[in-house]
Amino acid sequence: MSRWLAPLVGVVGLLTLVGGVVWAELDMRTMGGVPLVGVGGVLLVAAAVVAACVEAADRRRHPQH
Repeated sequence: MSRWLAPLVGVVGLLTLVGGVVWAELDMRTMGGVPLVGVGGVLLVAAAVVAACVEAADRRRHPQH
């Protein structure tokens, strides 16, 4: 389950980040896209953390001699 979770969260985060930037650029009257940029950044960081945890757990299970 964790193997596909990190890439999925990363893709969703990247799309959210890009969507927020586009929204902020196209709609100058409001700041509506700015929170989306923050959420996208947080999701990208979360994806990196999940990927690092999965990699660390995998290395512990299969140590290389």
